[in-house]
Amino acid sequence: MLGSGLAAAAGSARSFQQADAARPFDKQRAFQHLEKQVGFGPRVPNQPGHRACRDYLVETLRPLASRVELQEFTFPLGGDSLSMANVIARIASRRDRGGVLLCAHWDTRPTADYERDRERRRMPIPGANDGASGVAVLLEVARVLKRTPPPVPVMIVFFDGEDYGPGLDRMFLGSRYFAANLPRDVPRQGILLDMVGDKDLRIPQEANSRAAAGAVLREVYAIASRLGYGAQFPARPGQAIEDDHIPLHERGLQVIDLIDFNYGPGHSWWHTLQDTPDKCSPESLKAVGDVVLEWVRTRR
Repeated sequence: MLGSGLAAAAGSARSFQQADAARPFDKQRAFQHLEKQVGFGPRVPNQPGHRACRDYLVETLRPLASRVELQEFTFPLGGDSLSMANVIARIASRRDRGGVLLCAHWDTRPTADYERDRERRRMPIPGANDGASGVAVLLEVARVLKRTPPPVPVMIVFFDGEDYGPGLDRMFLGSRYFAANLPRDVPRQGILLDMVGDKDLRIPQEANSRAAAGAVLREVYAIASRLGYGAQFPARPGQAIEDDHIPLHERGLQVIDLIDFNYGPGHSWWHTLQDTPDKCSPESLKAVGDVVLEWVRTRR
């Protein structure tokens, strides 16, 4: 019985490994990362959920990356200050040259400023799509790259303070700090993920990305089409979005923004209390993750 049980277990393990090799991006694992982040509560600087999520990101990345560090900074706010940190992970490759940058923001907005009820606008958003989705994809991407090392080094950066607000002067705080203090080994090309978990995923070609990183954009959308994700990545012009890629463009980095800026009927779930995991799907995370992984694998 013991021998047959071991044989069965070994067979099951082989079957799992074969299935995992055929579908390396685990959409359910990625969705669990999304739910875990939302479970911490608002990831607003100086709040308990913010610190808990930061620790989760570091703990998850540490066994997957060759190096994980916090780029800590503060932002003055009246008579107080916000304590924030960009989380930077480096994944080693088969050769030590070239490289790509993958990034997303991990904070959430402290005010649901698009709620119809004025009283509810004072509440922080759950941030399932707007924040947690991009992070979830990249955490799973990191796991896959640990199992199958990429051809070039990969730097993953989770930006803090993207969504603090309410105005643009209090947004993109982490990417601005990162751009002002670029690591010496920062790659020159990359992908930013934001709002990529929508069940009805449609990511058009963001206008600022076309202008500043057209070559990367064309590569990514060609890959999406080849992988059968043309519906999720329609090759049509999208609007210009103010996001974390703008400070990077200003430093000469060719980073595209993959963002579905049409969330819910009439974009009605954005910056509201409706931004919850039930509005997102594992399938959307997988579509984005598969495209990102294939783009990384084609780097030379």
